Formats: sequence, structure tokens, C-alpha cells
Amino acid sequence: MGTEPSRTRVTRLSRSLFPADTPPDQLPLDGFRPHGNQAWRPRPSSVLVPIILAPEPALILTVRSGSMSSHPGQVALPGGGVDAGDAFPVGTALREASEETGIDADAVEVLGLMRRFDTITGYRIVPVVGVLPVLPTLEACPREVLSIFSVPLERALNPASYRRHQIRHKQRVYPVWSMQSERWPIWGATAAILAHLAELAAE
Repeated sequence: MGTEPSRTRVTRLSRSLFPADTPPDQLPLDGFRPHGNQAWRPRPSSVLVPIILAPEPALILTVRSGSMSSHPGQVALPGGGVDAGDAFPVGTALREASEETGIDADAVEVLGLMRRFDTITGYRIVPVVGVLPVLPTLEACPREVLSIFSVPLERALNPASYRRHQIRHKQRVYPVWSMQSERWPIWGATAAILAHLAELAAE
């Protein structure tokens, strides 16, 4: 998959996204649902889905530090909870991606938003899809990020790359997604968001 075909495919993908200025509460909601009358107040958060066009089309992912209080050691899209003063969700995603990976917010072309996703750990994520023309110099924040790596875009946008499983948590069974990777297992919310991205790209 060369740069020009990738640019065309990404342009098509952008037509399936919600506009970047869509109010978050107007986005459809997927992911974890609490049981019965359980109180549920997930924390607003957003992630950047960073697509790189050159030198090889790819998608950037991080591995969270083992010292993080939530999801230590897991593969994640760069992002986090909203801070005071953020222009949520786009501003939050760009700020967090810059802090975690060194991606320059000004270099990102924001294509649009995806459906919100609730995690079992109490976050309500808005994925922000963005494109960078070339792979930037990346620098992992040592407090938050153990490693930064990439997945070929062709694989990330292929629905056949994803598998659906079931896990048991607190006496309930939940569906989860996973994606094959050479080194790091990709699963949970990250895999679910990417699986939906692949569905949108295939439409």
C-alpha cells in the first residue's frame, strides 16, 4: 500500500467519520454497559488515532508504563482524561498525544470523530482520527509510556485482522476484541476502536 493509495483510502475513511466539531454527547455510544441500577459516571477522555502516510503507511500505538494506575503495560492509543481548559475532545487528544509521544499537534490533520466507547474501568473515550504526512520524531514520556510502535495501515484497516472473544468479569460475560501484533498484544478498548475503524474504512 503506497502513499497515494493510502491518501485516497484515508480520504474515503474521513467521509464515514463524524465532523470534528460534533458535540460529544451527540455521538453514538458503544462499549461497557453497567448492570441493573449500578451507578455509572465514566470520566470523559479522548484518544488520538494517528495515521502516518509516509515513509510507510502505519498507525501509531503506545505501550503504557507498568507504573500507571490504570491499564499498566497494555497497548493503547495516545490519549487520556480531559483537563480544565481543553477543547474537548480534539484538544484533549492532541495535547495527550503530544505529551505521551512528542507528536506535534500542529502537524496533525484532524479527519473527524468516531463513536464514543465506555471502558469497564470507567472512562468514556472519544476517538479522534488524525493524519500526519510523514512519521515524526517520537519521544516516549517515561512516566506514562514504556514503548511506541506502529502497525501497518493495511493491517489496521483490514476487518479480518480482528477477533472477537468473551471474558468474565464480576460474574458477567463481556465481549472483547483483539488484534494480532508481532510483539505486543492488542485487545480491549484499543482493539475495539481499531476494529470499528476498519469497519468504517471498508464501507
